Amino acid sequence: MVCFIEGTAPRWGIFRLYRPAMLRDARWTMAGDQFDRIINAFLVPIADLGGFAGDAFYFLRKDGSFVFTQGYCHPRDAIYCKIIYFPEKDGWIDIHGRPYGTTIKRKVNGAVELVPHDEQLRRHFEIDPGLDPNEKLPCWAEYHVRLPLSQFVGYFDHRKSLAAAMEMYPQVREAVEQASAAIDVPVERLGCTGSLSYGRLEEPADDVDLCIYGTVEQNRKVIGRIRELVKDPRHRVVEFGKFWPMRFYHGSLMICPFFEYLDPAEIPLREFGVKVLRENVRASGRVRDDTHGIYMPVVLGLERVTVDGEPHADLPLIIYDGSLRGEYYRGDQLYMNGARLVEVRERGETFRALLVTVSLQIAKAVPGRPDPR
Repeated sequence: MVCFIEGTAPRWGIFRLYRPAMLRDARWTMAGDQFDRIINAFLVPIADLGGFAGDAFYFLRKDGSFVFTQGYCHPRDAIYCKIIYFPEKDGWIDIHGRPYGTTIKRKVNGAVELVPHDEQLRRHFEIDPGLDPNEKLPCWAEYHVRLPLSQFVGYFDHRKSLAAAMEMYPQVREAVEQASAAIDVPVERLGCTGSLSYGRLEEPADDVDLCIYGTVEQNRKVIGRIRELVKDPRHRVVEFGKFWPMRFYHGSLMICPFFEYLDPAEIPLREFGVKVLRENVRASGRVRDDTHGIYMPVVLGLERVTVDGEPHADLPLIIYDGSLRGEYYRGDQLYMNGARLVEVRERGETFRALLVTVSLQIAKAVPGRPDPR
């Protein structure tokens, strides 16, 4: 491993770790100016984080990899996250002129497909042999890794990144203004995540990962507008063989919402201490309360609950899989297989809940389709 201070990053004095093979790759040695110029326009120093890591933020590690947070439950000096993009000599993803590999997608016969969660996690330990696969993590973070904040250069703030992207790319400004009008949310309450948060504009610019900040009540009204929109098939998004209830088309633009809490006091799970009471549970229930179903983690109130075939009192259902945010709504009948029955400790309160950590553990009853039980 070769380490040095790269002088082309005057704003933050970025410290980078490069593999020797990458130093011999022209795309790494010649593209530095472009990479650093764009990254420095978007990056916020890690010292400015203030000890609170939120949901759906990208962070930049000192080894050049980009990692992604989910949810609001993080140690004060670290984050639970997934390594999404990592420097790779022959990587098929270009980030500002540098080759990267990814843990979440792969090319099969020329087509791009999603990688299952367990394979994503295994890839982390191949990318970074210094990670300990036996490190004890909370059960809800079992498909994540824990990385100390000391390993990071900085992070990409949703709203700062959107402002920078709108200034840098006229087509982004136009797209965001269209999206703002479509969902009736002022631009001041919007941000971005995904590749745009670190300044990478994919061409054609036909989708925006839009962060929507609001109170619970404000966001409830926005998701209501989106649900009305997607009743029209022209606005529905089907991708990777799946209908995405929160995503929608506005003309040719696909908008992928990430709802964020404007008021931290409204976040239901910030501490999220968990004691596992029972593993590998089969359970069912009907969604009674979907107030926090559009956030990460998803938190739903269930009624008519059964646990391992026995009737049970109403229970919260916690889903720690970002692909399921906005998937379930009031009245939906849900079936879980392989879930956990847990005791949650949150700000002085203790309560029981069901916990799902991957989409394969849960299914919704759909009229006209086979029973998912």
